[in-house]
Amino acid sequence: MSFIGISTLLAIHLAGAALWIGLLAGILLLPRNEAGFGARAERLLRGGVLAMPVTLASGWALAFLADGSPGLWPWAVDAMQAAGIAMGVVLLIAAFGEPVLLRAAEVSRDRDRETTETRRLVRLIAIDLLLGFVIIGFAVIGRYG
Repeated sequence: MSFIGISTLLAIHLAGAALWIGLLAGILLLPRNEAGFGARAERLLRGGVLAMPVTLASGWALAFLADGSPGLWPWAVDAMQAAGIAMGVVLLIAAFGEPVLLRAAEVSRDRDRETTETRRLVRLIAIDLLLGFVIIGFAVIGRYG
């Protein structure tokens, strides 16, 4: 593949990752004590769900183009792949499981339950964000370490 093709694929990959991590950070910055937190968080999570397959697929394409078959991938690519898949699973749980429970708690007007569900969602987002930073660490160490 040409330099421009690889560069375009890398730009797509980095844009998807930046969008994914940025939306997660945006959820953590939302005011949690205001009504409608769950709906705003859910909209941001849906954006992350759209960015996830783009990021994962472009990462795999880059790995195949750079190193060939998965058996030839360096440890850093394997580590990024494993953490990226884990990050995707956590995102899917946060995006499709937790907002349903949070919405039900908001509708019931049970403040204790709403607080519990909000904390659970924020914990999932924090775990996902942490995995994103771990992936960045693997990328840096794999490239320069």
